Amino acid sequence: MFTPENDLERSLVRAAEQPEHRAAFLKELLDAELAFALIDSGDAREGYVVPEVSNDDLSFVPVFTSESRIKAMFGDEKLQVVRQTFRQILEQIDDANFVLNPGSDYGRELMAEDVACMLDGDFERAAEGFEDDDQDGDGAEEEPPMMIGEPSPAPVHLTAPLAALFATIPEVKKAHIGQAVFADSEGVRRLVIGLTVEGDIDAVLDRVGEVLETAARPSDVIDFVEAPGSPLDEYFSRDLKPFYSRNDPQPA
Repeated sequence: MFTPENDLERSLVRAAEQPEHRAAFLKELLDAELAFALIDSGDAREGYVVPEVSNDDLSFVPVFTSESRIKAMFGDEKLQVVRQTFRQILEQIDDANFVLNPGSDYGRELMAEDVACMLDGDFERAAEGFEDDDQDGDGAEEEPPMMIGEPSPAPVHLTAPLAALFATIPEVKKAHIGQAVFADSEGVRRLVIGLTVEGDIDAVLDRVGEVLETAARPSDVIDFVEAPGSPLDEYFSRDLKPFYSRNDPQPA
């Protein structure tokens, strides 16, 4: 259930239900104060970082119409909340896709081209994105968007034995690990391990399973994906240092 908490949220609900109000909402949004979350990277050198939400193989920067909408997305995640206008946020993060209120009943995706139209003052054209969303629906239930970031604390109980295993398998070239948080009522969290393998990944996963039988904890929920070859490729290659790389010297 979504109960509007401020004028912007009331305008958002109206825009979702009344197409003629959508351009006016986007004009209001541009200079409205939003809540912007920074999450703990788990690395003291990096501090707090901008999170990303992934949906349909695309990455989005999440912004929120109130702090309670942040709670719906991140739960008890350690984070900092910054309040800025959307225009101020765009001065710091350019050429990006944004998503308003992920995890809430009312929100929307704002593609980079729509944001550019907003900055140019062409709100009618930016509002066409609403119409695209309306036409894309086919009645099927959509996958919930997810946030991907570094696990905190780092799951050394998994990465250490897996790195030792991968050092004995020449086909494994690189391994990354991230934590995916799905924006649904369950707030499901999964560890996602991306493997770069030359050859048969299934053979590698068979040996991984043997390690996890003793190393994994009952609370661990782990997925494996090929990298490249998954929706998380951009995140793995751009934002995350691998916990194993065949090109790096391995401890004796």
